[in-house]
Amino acid sequence: MSDINGDLFKEQEQQEAETNFRLNITWADFPALLVFCALFVTVFLQFFTRYVLNDSLAWTEEVARYLLILLAFVGAIKCQLVDSHIRLEFIDKLAGRGLTKLKLVALLLSSGFFGFAIYSLDELMTKTSYQKMVSLPLPKYYFYGLILAALGVLMVVHLYQIYLLLRRPR
Repeated sequence: MSDINGDLFKEQEQQEAETNFRLNITWADFPALLVFCALFVTVFLQFFTRYVLNDSLAWTEEVARYLLILLAFVGAIKCQLVDSHIRLEFIDKLAGRGLTKLKLVALLLSSGFFGFAIYSLDELMTKTSYQKMVSLPLPKYYFYGLILAALGVLMVVHLYQIYLLLRRPR
């Protein structure tokens, strides 16, 4: 039995040595990593103060919620850049030659949605500019501004991808 395990371990070590594991971190990863690290620190602080010190900080829950929302929008930028959004891949296979047109329609529709979201968020920012966060003495429009910036970058990425699809030879 030990020879079988030894052979398996040697084979696994050989496969791991042959596989060049590279962590491909680009400039697009840093905003998401920064927000994720801030979220991790906030949630850890919330856990530590609540369960270890028995006296939780009131602001950690609200900040964690806002950071999680921001992480979704900032992470969407990276997903769009590497084309790794959740989708039904069998539709891509069924589309065949029409895949470029299908992607173009999807990009146009999502760009329209993001444009509407940017407009709506701008309206929300102007109407609620006086409101402060519940547990922090900061206006909510700071948070809305970060989401607006993420949506703006996402819109630029979509428009660039539309440009690349239209420029592609047919």
